[in-house]
Amino acid sequence: MDAPETGGVGAAIGGAKCERERELGFFAKEFIVALTSSAAIIVTEDYGPDRFDRSVVDLSADGVDVASAGLEAGYLRAWPHDANGNSLSEKPDWCL
Repeated sequence: MDAPETGGVGAAIGGAKCERERELGFFAKEFIVALTSSAAIIVTEDYGPDRFDRSVVDLSADGVDVASAGLEAGYLRAWPHDANGNSLSEKPDWCL
């Protein structure tokens, strides 16, 4: 999954590419916090670390798949990768 970035536009590597992406990033964060803050969180699948040593997991919040809920709400987009962490498509463009 991919979520919009909240970092300053053009300020740093990994930052938002436009102000629209940055704004969507804050809405996405608010959505995920509301979905998970008082929920029972279960890791339903653990894929191990990504190339930046971040954990890649599937999460359930009170029985709701977090990724599916984020996709349905428009705050996440699919960004498939292979088992080696190589992307299988271009990173979603949140500025369109």
